[in-house]
Amino acid sequence: MKSIKNGLSALLTIFVVMLTMNSCVDSKKLAYFNNVKRDTTIEMQAVPPVFKISRNDLLQITIESLDAQTMAVLNQANGGSAASLSGTSITPATPSTGAIPTSGTAAAGNLVNEKGNVTLPLIGIIKAAGLTKEELETEIKKALIDKKILLDPMVTVRILNYKVTILGEVNHPGVIPVPTEKITLPEALGLAGDLTPFGRRDNVLLARLVGNKLIYKRFSLNDDKLFDKDLYYLQNNDLIYIEGNKAKAGQGDRSTQTIPIFLSAISLLGVIISLAIRK
Repeated sequence: MKSIKNGLSALLTIFVVMLTMNSCVDSKKLAYFNNVKRDTTIEMQAVPPVFKISRNDLLQITIESLDAQTMAVLNQANGGSAASLSGTSITPATPSTGAIPTSGTAAAGNLVNEKGNVTLPLIGIIKAAGLTKEELETEIKKALIDKKILLDPMVTVRILNYKVTILGEVNHPGVIPVPTEKITLPEALGLAGDLTPFGRRDNVLLARLVGNKLIYKRFSLNDDKLFDKDLYYLQNNDLIYIEGNKAKAGQGDRSTQTIPIFLSAISLLGVIISLAIRK
């Protein structure tokens, strides 16, 4: 009988050790801004980036004027006159599902071609890549006046395909459209449903395309460095990747180890009981 009790105690010990291994996640690593002291004021150095138009960007170019007929022709790439334009249809995230907002029907617009140009009705080819929205607005307005198409036009440029991508250990990975053309890293993580308990907060990867170069930056969410100017405001086509921690990596290994350990423990208990009965 004593042997049976010893066997049960050994079996219980094995299960306790297994449970401890599976639940070993440092709670401090799950918290954001660990190095921010109470009642601290941080001087923000981050400012929204100056966005420059790139090849393959989809632009909504809206031209307004008192000449309704000419205005309708100029705005035909956007689906009609300026008065009828409403931009891209965006469905907001719902608190109940936490789903990432997705674009509605594909929006019409002016695509910046591989040469960096857009072609506008009555105007012709305009160089767009490398310019800010404001600079492109000025160039289009100048072309309209120089070609005597309109006398005093108002030009507005919007980016229809502004987006960031969140992948890895977040609850809702995917592409996040940004209709306001401005989004912060905390906002993007919030739209992605926040990190899972298995996401590494101390080694987040940002991949950003600048010109023809792909730039990688690694940073931690456990301190206040995410408020830096190059991190806090995300840029168009940024990619954020959340790596899985050791607990996540070990999940697969432990799952394959659990069954053999359990069967071995059962076999051991069976041997102990068999020996006890014989005695």
